[in-house]
Amino acid sequence: MEITCSGCGSKWVIPDEKLSKGKVVKIKCPKCGEKTVIDLREAGAVEPKDELFELDTFGYSDDVLPEVYEGSKLALFVGDDPQLLTLMSPHIEEMGYKIIHSSDVKDAVRKIRLHQFDLILLQEGFGGDISENMVMKYLNRLAMAIRRKSFVVLLSNTFKTMDQMRAYALSVNLILNVHDLSKTKEVLSNAIKRQEAFYKPFFDVMKEIGKL
Repeated sequence: MEITCSGCGSKWVIPDEKLSKGKVVKIKCPKCGEKTVIDLREAGAVEPKDELFELDTFGYSDDVLPEVYEGSKLALFVGDDPQLLTLMSPHIEEMGYKIIHSSDVKDAVRKIRLHQFDLILLQEGFGGDISENMVMKYLNRLAMAIRRKSFVVLLSNTFKTMDQMRAYALSVNLILNVHDLSKTKEVLSNAIKRQEAFYKPFFDVMKEIGKL
């Protein structure tokens, strides 16, 4: 297919097999960097919505934390199970975190965009499958230096606590089974210490080059 840049008018050819048929795609011009939108759908087809893109249309300037939270380590609980939150809170607060609750995934993403959360607790199944969860999609799009500042825990009904291979596959830092909540402080503290030790050289280098 021949592509004409909507910015500078340059033309170039992209092999048809490289294009995703049935979708609306954006192609970056190799000359000026302008993104040209190409509609490859059949007539009458509806473009799927990108919920993360839609977030840009929502206002979140009023999401201001109370002064009591300033200078504190912040934990964000994302879920709609009040019992789980009640059981988790004492352990998390004992570790020195102040907990903020969000029972809406879009609201959770807006909060993450505004505030630096040291700890993010995701209730399994809330907001859909973990691989399709909007919060995880947003976190996975962040630059590594930013993403690694937040320790993400999946509160699971199905996976075993400290299943490291499963955690890696799901892009979370730790899995904590809800039946092991009594061990929260011990398990989480040790996991965070290992994480900090592992990434210390990376953050030291980032600080030296002014990227943090």
